[in-house]
Amino acid sequence: MSTVYDVAVVGSGGFLGSAIHAGLAARGARVTGFTRQDPVLVDDALASRAADVPVIVWAAGGVTPTVAAEDPEAVAAELDGFRAFAAAAAGRPVPPRIVLLSSGGAVYGRPAVPPYAESDAPAPPNAYGAYKLAQERILAEAGLGSTAMRIANAYGPGQRGAHGQGVLAIWMRAVRAGEAITLLGDGAVARDYVHVDDVVDAVARIVAAAAPPAVVNVGSGVPTSLAALLDLLGEAVGRDRMRVDRRPSRGVDPDSTWLDVTLARDVLGWEPRVALAAGIADMWERQL
Repeated sequence: MSTVYDVAVVGSGGFLGSAIHAGLAARGARVTGFTRQDPVLVDDALASRAADVPVIVWAAGGVTPTVAAEDPEAVAAELDGFRAFAAAAAGRPVPPRIVLLSSGGAVYGRPAVPPYAESDAPAPPNAYGAYKLAQERILAEAGLGSTAMRIANAYGPGQRGAHGQGVLAIWMRAVRAGEAITLLGDGAVARDYVHVDDVVDAVARIVAAAAPPAVVNVGSGVPTSLAALLDLLGEAVGRDRMRVDRRPSRGVDPDSTWLDVTLARDVLGWEPRVALAAGIADMWERQL
């Protein structure tokens, strides 16, 4: 019997999930989506639409860095649900391949130093990184074929900046409301920012690959300090519209992080194509 869908996207109502759903469909894939209101797991089994789908992209989760730090019970509940999903998927006659949206900015840490490569041993510096690494390990323990996409700081149109996640979205929302942007510290801390369109392209290449890597970094490969990010935002929105409230560092923010994306280039033929300045300008113009 032929499969009705080529790919299922769990979390298709979210920022990355909705973009991945639309991007795969635009490339000709038959895609179905699942949300919390329309779950992929029903009575400990995969929903009928997902039962025979060969690839499932997991882009779901209500755990943000803030939730991970403040609500360990919520983290435990999310992991229990993910473990049940993995067991149900592994129990299928032909188990699906899983593409997990993990974290490149929170899974790596000392003693490794950036740019972090997939060969660096994971050392999550915070509870959010530990949560994402736990998801990766749940898939491995279930015996599922999977690819953990360790994604840098994704940004782009459709990002809301909810729950303190997505610095550009948070800053843009403040500018539109006529409020000051809050900058903690001197702005020297650097991150790796990757546009949502580049993330979608990476997912599409992993889905199409016969033997994708078990772990792959997806980022720009370039560190950008918060101070430099502010300058780029000013170019996009107009510096006269921006007010910055500079406050002392909290002293608990993670070190600067960025990713080595050589493996994605060599194995998947993927490279980030959206330059940060152009991506910020596009996000500002298209943001609701």
